[in-house]
Amino acid sequence: MTLFGLVRHGQTDWNRQFLFQGSSDVPLNDTGRAQAHHALDSMPDLAWDVVVSSPLSRARETAEIIAADHGLVLGPTEPRLQEIDFGIAEGRTIAEMEALHPDRDFPGGEAPQAVADRGYDALEDLERRFPGQNVLVVAHGTLIRFLLSGIVERPLPSIPNATLSLIRLEDTTWSVEMLAGVREEAVVRVSSRDRNPRFVVEHPRPTAPPIDLAGSAPTGETVTSAAADHPQEGRA
Repeated sequence: MTLFGLVRHGQTDWNRQFLFQGSSDVPLNDTGRAQAHHALDSMPDLAWDVVVSSPLSRARETAEIIAADHGLVLGPTEPRLQEIDFGIAEGRTIAEMEALHPDRDFPGGEAPQAVADRGYDALEDLERRFPGQNVLVVAHGTLIRFLLSGIVERPLPSIPNATLSLIRLEDTTWSVEMLAGVREEAVVRVSSRDRNPRFVVEHPRPTAPPIDLAGSAPTGETVTSAAADHPQEGRA
């Protein structure tokens, strides 16, 4: 059994400007660095064994700050934890691109289902690498939202920057114990680790307002039975 603490990276200038960010490598701003220092302030009383992250600099720097602040082992980057590729929408405003593409089917973009599938694959491989350990995973809003939404089997609002969510994986049983700092109880058992998709992403466009925590900016992707994310990550 492995417990994963999913942390969304701190704020970037593109988050603040409501620009689609996705796979673009945009660094943290000063607010984002401050958020990273406080990311675990309200966490449960847990001892983390290692911090891993997406290779994108905003996630890696958040992971480095958390590891240094809490005396944790800084582990590897995992490419499959990278944010969704929004294609031509990256660097452009959410309002502009959603007006042009209401279903968020941006040319050159990555399929939401593919994002969710690679995210679950990454967590399963990390569970094999760190069996029985507590692993902090610093990644991105849309990816995290897809993972959580699939397990809780309902659409979710945007995940704020530098918030903590908890997923527990044991064999083929997935549990969500916290959503962006809010307690949750959801348990789903899948038939096999070879099953793909484990959870189905149905609605890539967000349908709920962002979670209002710690003054984070909004974001936007949604799913049913799988996951979604926010344009803060769209803004990712």
